[in-house]
Amino acid sequence: MSSEVRVLDLVNRWAQAELNGDADAFGDLLSDDFAGIGPVGFKLDKQQWAGRHRGDLKNHHFAILDPQVRLHGDTAIVSGVQEQRTSVRGHEVNDSFRVTLVAVGQGDRWLIANIQLSGPLQDPSAPPPFARERG
Repeated sequence: MSSEVRVLDLVNRWAQAELNGDADAFGDLLSDDFAGIGPVGFKLDKQQWAGRHRGDLKNHHFAILDPQVRLHGDTAIVSGVQEQRTSVRGHEVNDSFRVTLVAVGQGDRWLIANIQLSGPLQDPSAPPPFARERG
């Protein structure tokens, strides 16, 4: 199996763990020094990332669309769109985000070392939030 296929398999297993709320699965998917950076700038380590699923976070839909893998030796950079329908702390988060994931090859397996989200996505012709009139 090629490295690209193995990285895509890792991304799919991660997305499935997110959808199922399987906090224990992250132990085999994330590197020990993992950093997850959310769309508004918060940073979570491996235990905190898994811990989101031990609280009231529930993904009703979670998918990574059009993942693109770029390999650089034992490092892979994956970019795509994270589409989700999620409830957390009594709020619905039903949006799409740009996601960049960094995976590292360690022996015969790949692990996710970093996830960075940005968004939610908007039409490129729309003014950015800081340039919009406040009502």
